[in-house]
Amino acid sequence: MRRQRMIAAVTGCAAAAVMAGAIPAQAEGNWSSSMNGVRTGFNSRTWTDNNNDSVSTSISLSGCSNGGMGAPVDNTQLQLTRETSIVEPDEDRGRYTFHCSSSASHAFGDQPKGDYHFTVTKIQDASSGYYLKVDSVSVRY
Repeated sequence: MRRQRMIAAVTGCAAAAVMAGAIPAQAEGNWSSSMNGVRTGFNSRTWTDNNNDSVSTSISLSGCSNGGMGAPVDNTQLQLTRETSIVEPDEDRGRYTFHCSSSASHAFGDQPKGDYHFTVTKIQDASSGYYLKVDSVSVRY
């Protein structure tokens, strides 16, 4: 009887350990939107990352084009920005060029606590002259 209880306890602990390891890391937050007719200098909404987890901040784009306005577009560069107090410049936390030929995602790493937004810094490798439409923008932090 004692041996059966011991086996049951060990089996239960082993099962719990396997189940705990199978649970994926949950992001603190996320949001989704779209962009239409934006130009370089466009800022996304601001979100707050309290850094309650170790999940990388990632931005995903799918379905980007010129939206029927102007010259064709096949790439855009976004900059992740950490907002600071009014007396300090905002922090550039990295830039990435997304290609419109497919859905693209980029992980900017685990970011410190703060308020963030992204800025469209280039469209079609240029800092002006193009319009951008993105069917789906997803941010995970």
